[in-house]
Amino acid sequence: MPIGEYTSPDGQLRLLVICPDGDWTLGFDGFPWHTHGSILASLSGKDEEAAISDFVTDLTSGKSIIAMKRIGDSVADAWVTDDPADDVLSSRQYGPGDETMEFRRWDGSAVEV
Repeated sequence: MPIGEYTSPDGQLRLLVICPDGDWTLGFDGFPWHTHGSILASLSGKDEEAAISDFVTDLTSGKSIIAMKRIGDSVADAWVTDDPADDVLSSRQYGPGDETMEFRRWDGSAVEV
């Protein structure tokens, strides 16, 4: 099981994979977004261990896209996204005027939406 910490090559993000009280939780350190092993398993049809391993592999290999919401100059949240265009639309519709969205890969390379 890939329990532990994974730091992006540019040092901007740190993924935590923890299991407090038997509940696998994955999220970026310092940000509110997170997911659970049970959710990943349900969505993938795999057992939790395989689903978590695949999630971490997809993220750290650059296959997954990371959304970063900025308010002003500060990053307010970061999450793995399946639909960057919808994230942009939601930000424009519901976010404060100084909210912007950025998309990137684990290595820090930008993703244009």
